[in-house]
Amino acid sequence: MLTLKFPAIARPLALILAMLLGTAQAQAHARLVSCDPAPNTTVAAPMLIQLHFSEDVARKFSSIRLTNPGGAAIAIMAMDAKDAKSLSIMPNVALAPGLYTITWVAVATDDGHKTTGTYTFTVK
Repeated sequence: MLTLKFPAIARPLALILAMLLGTAQAQAHARLVSCDPAPNTTVAAPMLIQLHFSEDVARKFSSIRLTNPGGAAIAIMAMDAKDAKSLSIMPNVALAPGLYTITWVAVATDDGHKTTGTYTFTVK
């Protein structure tokens, strides 16, 4: 049987390397950084809804869903976003006063990891 012996310094270095690799993987998910309208705000009916993520998202696999106060989906049109880290939509109708919900899916382009989230805003 072959037994490998490593110097005592190798164990701490291996632990540090494992921690660094774990951190790199944890940052590989596209997380929501900012959005307009912002969560839990009261705004005039928005013409454009924009979400900005921490890294590039695959638009083909990412989405935004907008629902009205009754929970019904609002017809939307995907718009050109300002950069590869953003998604933008335009409601096809004027939004009436009430509480609206945004549900989003973001798929990172670098590794295909999917993240999801939901937030609300109110139209006055």
